Amino acid sequence: MRRRSFLAAVVATPLVGRAAMAQTNAVLAIPARKLERLCLSTSSYRANYDGWRFADPAVLPRLSHLTFPRYVKERFGMTKVELWDQQFGPSGATAATPELCRQIKAAADDVGVAIVSIEVESTPPMDQLDPAARDQTVDACKAWLDKARILGAQSIRVNVNKTKGVVNMDAAVDTLRRVAAYGRSIGVRVLLENHGGYTSDPHNLAAMVKAVGDDFCRAEVDWGEWSAPGDRYDDLQSAMPYAHIVSAKGLTFDEATYQHTDYDVGRIVRKAEAGGFKGVYSIELWNTPAPRDTDRAVRSFMTSISQNMA
Repeated sequence: MRRRSFLAAVVATPLVGRAAMAQTNAVLAIPARKLERLCLSTSSYRANYDGWRFADPAVLPRLSHLTFPRYVKERFGMTKVELWDQQFGPSGATAATPELCRQIKAAADDVGVAIVSIEVESTPPMDQLDPAARDQTVDACKAWLDKARILGAQSIRVNVNKTKGVVNMDAAVDTLRRVAAYGRSIGVRVLLENHGGYTSDPHNLAAMVKAVGDDFCRAEVDWGEWSAPGDRYDDLQSAMPYAHIVSAKGLTFDEATYQHTDYDVGRIVRKAEAGGFKGVYSIELWNTPAPRDTDRAVRSFMTSISQNMA
């Protein structure tokens, strides 16, 4: 399909009706300066996604990376999205060809939505001891940085090592410095998240970013990745000075009120704002089972975050 015909097909696909547009107008009561700092991750709609191998075909509406930007703009008034590499197509991350990236970018541009970042699961660990293996990891990261540039994204998120509690710091730092240097050359950052293993502790996440020592290697602080002992709010805040964006993770919602029940979203935001964070909050709903009404859960998070911004 030619690019012009493809875009016409995407634009012509109605995703929401008048009732949804009325809800969007209500969302627009959020001040523009705050709405600009809100983003939505595609992984929040895993069941809806034709581009995810575990999607539920019975769940509506059907979405893909090509249609998600329009859905987000029309449903919520947001102009930023974050893409998950596992949702590029039925084959997951391998479906993310440069041509598909160009098509997704064109579809997002058409509705005035920016792709902020890509959550990448598909790279090898950063801390491999074998230099040849680390070279392969660097090459895999470079390939995703190139795709991010095509998509217009400012960053990609990778995992240091999700499978073990001990990390080879020297190897990881070497890999990440090389990846950050390449990212600097094309204007795309690499982000580390408090996911699994060593960096699941926000203090260790901060230590890793600090050890790399390059502004093109930063953090994506994930609210949902924390475990006792300690204080969730202070521990997460310890990594915020190194944050480029926030993964505003939502877990369980009260089915009557749709208030988030796992932790105090407002308190996390107030601490982040008081500490000087002025970046993007990327809303990511991640729980099994998912909220009965995902749209309502997203709006709840939008309200909780925006009301507690500075």
